[in-house]
Amino acid sequence: MLRVVLTGEYGKVFLDPVKHAVGQESVVDLWLPSEGAERMVEIAREAEVIVASAEWVLHEKRTLVKRTLQNAEKLKLILVPFSGMDWLDRAWLPAGSVVCNTNVGIDPIAEYVMLAMLQSAIPLREMDSELRADRWGWGGASVLGRKHHELQGRTIGLVGYGRIGHRVAELSKAFRMRVIAVSRNPGIDHSLEWYKGTDSLDDLLAQSDYVLLSVPGGPETQGLIGAAQLACMKADAVLINIARGSVVDEDALYEALREKRIRGAVIDTWYRYPEAGEKICPPATRPFADLDNVVMTPHAAGWTEELEARRISAIVANVTRFMSGDALFDIYLRA
Repeated sequence: MLRVVLTGEYGKVFLDPVKHAVGQESVVDLWLPSEGAERMVEIAREAEVIVASAEWVLHEKRTLVKRTLQNAEKLKLILVPFSGMDWLDRAWLPAGSVVCNTNVGIDPIAEYVMLAMLQSAIPLREMDSELRADRWGWGGASVLGRKHHELQGRTIGLVGYGRIGHRVAELSKAFRMRVIAVSRNPGIDHSLEWYKGTDSLDDLLAQSDYVLLSVPGGPETQGLIGAAQLACMKADAVLINIARGSVVDEDALYEALREKRIRGAVIDTWYRYPEAGEKICPPATRPFADLDNVVMTPHAAGWTEELEARRISAIVANVTRFMSGDALFDIYLRA
């Protein structure tokens, strides 16, 4: 008999598919934040598999995860239906346990990045708003108005060159953009203009019209982009952050945008997030919402209608493989 614990309101989407996969002899529990932290710790004591959720990760300012894992002596497998893993400390894991995340949001995140660049180059909303007021401030017909930009020939600099970076590079090259990248462990990639180590970060920033941050969160990347790095960027460059808020120094970014030292930013990952049950929460200490050169989205780059089916499929596939003893997909670490 297998015992599985699903977590959070979002865990409900996995309930029927996982029950079907494990069969009637197994037990599938669902923990909801409204039941309290102690309930989660209690049911996880007997669990062999836990399916994570943001609600579980964020509960009690991220302390519930630690308590759960340190008391889950029978735990063999943690399945994470998203890719970000900066919340997990290896020291909390029971010996011999395995953690698998999922990487099924790569395509929508890459599409978001392309939209961010296109919107920065071609301000459709602004054009639409002006013409609705009968103003022909843009365009080149009878009135020679303001011009927008093209993506072709522009440079996108990828800070981090994992799966998302690779997909963005493919799409950017379809727009005939110049693509350069840095990462901790650069290899050889002939499809890029150049690909170097992070010691070339300042060079990348100085050359790029668009800078994409797609590195993992955690101590190694905290504050990677600070005042000195922002000062390296072109005055008309745009910073796109789909990594983690902590990768960019909040004060430095706010001041660079406020003083128009860079053209703008598109930010999807933030410095503050709602706790379970919260509906209102400012995403940062500084008032980014007061700025006219920043686009703010609520960690939504990969949150699409199509994503859920792929997540369910990935979780069920690994539950099934765990039961049969087959190799697991997307192993993040082994304790």
